[in-house]
Amino acid sequence: KQWREYHCYDKSLQCLDLSLERLGMDYVDCWMMHWPGPCWESKPRQERDQIKNNRGSKRSQEENDTDMDPWKNAKEGMGKDEIIALRAETWRAMEDAYRLGKTRSIAVSNFTIQHLESLKQSATLWPPAINQIECHPYYPQNDLLEYCKKEGIVVQAYAALGGQDGTKAKWKELGGKLLESPPVVSAASKLSNPLKKVTPAQVLLRWALQRNCAIVPKTSSPVRMKENANVFDFILAAGDMEAISNLSSRLENEVSVGRLCWRTEPLRMLDFN
Repeated sequence: KQWREYHCYDKSLQCLDLSLERLGMDYVDCWMMHWPGPCWESKPRQERDQIKNNRGSKRSQEENDTDMDPWKNAKEGMGKDEIIALRAETWRAMEDAYRLGKTRSIAVSNFTIQHLESLKQSATLWPPAINQIECHPYYPQNDLLEYCKKEGIVVQAYAALGGQDGTKAKWKELGGKLLESPPVVSAASKLSNPLKKVTPAQVLLRWALQRNCAIVPKTSSPVRMKENANVFDFILAAGDMEAISNLSSRLENEVSVGRLCWRTEPLRMLDFN
């Protein structure tokens, strides 16, 4: 992955060369732009505490808004008005790396339709092989999936089981963890038999696969790895697919409420150009 600290043409190529050196490889199968937004300047602890204390204090709204504006802390050259051109330069470096044989494919991650459309305007190699995004029943990203299908971009779903950033308060707001959700548990029970037990995790992975998403479930357990891979000998019925998909429809605002990952990222909702 190309980390956002290396956004721009020259630094991106340096980033890839560093990765290849560490891997001991001449090329990678896929090189992915990890984040469409800026890298942040590190704020001293004292400044972070001051901003926190200012919330709700008797200051003007303008003063509080200035303190809370994430772009205020973007690294030099990565400002709100510069990031589109910077992403384009990063993609140009990735295109050249592909032409040089340093990567067999180039891809993006966490890109919205808006980000993809702006990148498309200057791209000479299109489409990206993959758009890796958070995608699960609480955050299904239907419009983005449809767009990627139209453009020929493979969607790779991370946090397909709900991710690891959900707090107790967040799970309560959503109605419970996905692995314990009634339609997920019900589908697992119906699919299980004396010869094979289907787990809620397998149901969620299968839900993603039947929506034509590639999946990258994360685990360090060999048992879980085997379980996660064993999802190709059963199919979710249409009724179960619909019931699981409907988990997001009851959320007041699935775009913001259903987002679970990048909890501490100031621009986690990706609502920027």
